[in-house]
Amino acid sequence: MGRAALTAYFWAFVVFLFAPLAVLVVFAFNQSMTPTLPITGWTTHWFHQAFSDTELTGALLRSVGIGAATGLFATALGIMASIGLNARRLRLRALIVAILLLPLVVPYISLAVGLLVLLNQLGLQISLWAVFLGHVVITLPFAVLVIFPRLRSLDPAMIEAARDLGSNELTAFNLVTLPLLVPSLVSSFLICFITSFDEFALASFLAPPGKPTFPVFLYTGSRAPGLLPELIAIGSLIIVASLVVIAVAEGGRRWAERRLRGITAEEAELPAGQDVPALQI
Repeated sequence: MGRAALTAYFWAFVVFLFAPLAVLVVFAFNQSMTPTLPITGWTTHWFHQAFSDTELTGALLRSVGIGAATGLFATALGIMASIGLNARRLRLRALIVAILLLPLVVPYISLAVGLLVLLNQLGLQISLWAVFLGHVVITLPFAVLVIFPRLRSLDPAMIEAARDLGSNELTAFNLVTLPLLVPSLVSSFLICFITSFDEFALASFLAPPGKPTFPVFLYTGSRAPGLLPELIAIGSLIIVASLVVIAVAEGGRRWAERRLRGITAEEAELPAGQDVPALQI
């Protein structure tokens, strides 16, 4: 009975999670302007109309650009912060970790108001740069939480071996540490990108008039019945793109594991004294 209950709970959770996404994709092809059942007909007209709307596509590209820049910059800062936290002798380590993770517990609406007041006090205008910097602040903790555990799990003997072979600290990091951090760096970038792309509170306060990000445009456009079918069409494309990214990432992970298992098996079959072929990163 416990196994049956757990199975039923799992499938109920899957339906609860994915049913709204499936409904959104179905209504993207609905011929009617109102997303109601029964569906009157099937059409791709809303996709063409959505991409011909310059304000909608501009907001979408704006969010993609800010999200990509935020992912790269936050991941780079996460690498440096993780290296600093991994130092053997670091005073006030707990305090530094608490400060780095503070944006996780501060409400975004409070942070947005604080950043707006700070910009006014500095005599600066709201801009997309302010949105970018605000998104870096809120995504940096995610980058640290993803990269730092991976860095802690690496064997220090590999770095010491590289140093013994004549490498300096920078060369050892580039040739040994960084390739081993690639999976966590990709995860950090995706998490930071999604967080920035989906963020609404900061963007609503810091984005300049006439240049909203996609969540802000989505919130304001959902009140206009004429824009609703276009927003549903774009939303369905975002869902499909997210599923494709997940499938590619999972396929790449399984390919890397099979390749690693194959090289390990090849190593076990080598005669004694024969060198093991190097793993190409």
